[in-house]
Amino acid sequence: MIRIPHLKKVIVGSAFAGAFFFASPTAGAQELPASAPTGSDAVTTAVLNQFNSEIAHFGAASGVTAAVNQAVSDANTAIMQAQSEIAKWQSTTEQFAAREHNTQQYAQPLTNPNPIGMIEDATQPEFKPQGTDPNYVWKNDALSKVAAAKPFDDYVLHRVPASYFDAPRIPEESNAAMTRGKSLYGPGTPLYVNQDTMCTLTAAGTDAAGRKVGLTAGHCGNVGDSVSSADSWQVGTTGTVAARNEYLDYTVIEFGSKAEISRSYNGVTATQLGGTAKPGEVTCKTGVATGTTCGMTYQQSREVQINQICAMVGDSGAPVMSNGRIIGTVSRGLFSGLPECHSPLQGPLHNPTVAMNMDAILADMNRRGGVGAGFALPQH
Repeated sequence: MIRIPHLKKVIVGSAFAGAFFFASPTAGAQELPASAPTGSDAVTTAVLNQFNSEIAHFGAASGVTAAVNQAVSDANTAIMQAQSEIAKWQSTTEQFAAREHNTQQYAQPLTNPNPIGMIEDATQPEFKPQGTDPNYVWKNDALSKVAAAKPFDDYVLHRVPASYFDAPRIPEESNAAMTRGKSLYGPGTPLYVNQDTMCTLTAAGTDAAGRKVGLTAGHCGNVGDSVSSADSWQVGTTGTVAARNEYLDYTVIEFGSKAEISRSYNGVTATQLGGTAKPGEVTCKTGVATGTTCGMTYQQSREVQINQICAMVGDSGAPVMSNGRIIGTVSRGLFSGLPECHSPLQGPLHNPTVAMNMDAILADMNRRGGVGAGFALPQH
């Protein structure tokens, strides 16, 4: 059995790794100061003011910002309820030093990936499921379950440090492929790149030469890096980064003989590639850190789309979908001064997401030629 070492870094799906829920952009990973209002209105107002002023530069209609304001208002009640639960551990969190706030556009090492892990340990019952993958961790402490918005579940799953979402489980189809000595790849498959970086696969398919290939975010790795599935890491390396475009932020992976490909994976099925979403329309993504989340589209250009989909570290490369079509791939966060998405309790209070358009990526691969040119989804 091949053991994948603990990840040295995790790709930043948004532009920075913020603190739990609503970290101050200048305070790094610290909680809100003790003098801050107990309600969330002050935080909400600050976020909305910055967001509305910044998004205006992209030509968003007033109706779009009005819809966001209403969604944020609706989220306040849920957030205030969550604060009463989180306050139980407030005194414990004061012992932790602030984590360095990452404002880089691309990947940076996480020197302290779980700053409140001691809180979880303190409230964790003695018995819990055990696993051999350090990035597949079951939690049944109260904090983890409340932060995942599943307080009455027996367990929640953490797969990426600093994510408090209940992460996607390994699907049965992946386990079945592993019994054949293979790794299965499809939209949303979690990836290990070079054994030290975690991302999400946009799609798997074949190119014009019949090669099995996959796509993910460009900042996930460099040409020549090894690729394996985080759902079947025991199989070992099953692909190699063959090409990369930094401007459009996409990477082409060439899979080997131990890889199987599919247009469906873990409940996500891609029917077509390409297409657009109009401002105001809702699109969804599925990533290893935050699972399946949806958000409103604000703007779309020839190469880039901006939306309010929740994404964070590990979600880079996740397929952005509309009515079964993969229309883009998660790239990064839009602004460096807004919190990224760590918990479903945040609602829309997080950094908007930048996704690269699939049509632009496909056109560039065809123009460049080589591995990936003529990319198409598999039959099944």
